[in-house]
Amino acid sequence: MGQFEESLQNFTRDFAYGGAIRHLADHGYSADRILKEYKYPLSRDSIQKIIDDHLAEKEKRRQDPGKQDS
Repeated sequence: MGQFEESLQNFTRDFAYGGAIRHLADHGYSADRILKEYKYPLSRDSIQKIIDDHLAEKEKRRQDPGKQDS
């Protein structure tokens, strides 16, 4: 898969499921629990990546609250 196709797939996946997965992660859901209870058509690794990225971004904002994203 080319870089453009992979980027498009990631964007589409995030648009369709990312917000819900981030919300569930904020409420303590693991990737396994999300996959089991909601049966999203994503791999466990994809769900885990969304969660990991989200938690890392939250931690970065927590450590530097004065910095705004451009």
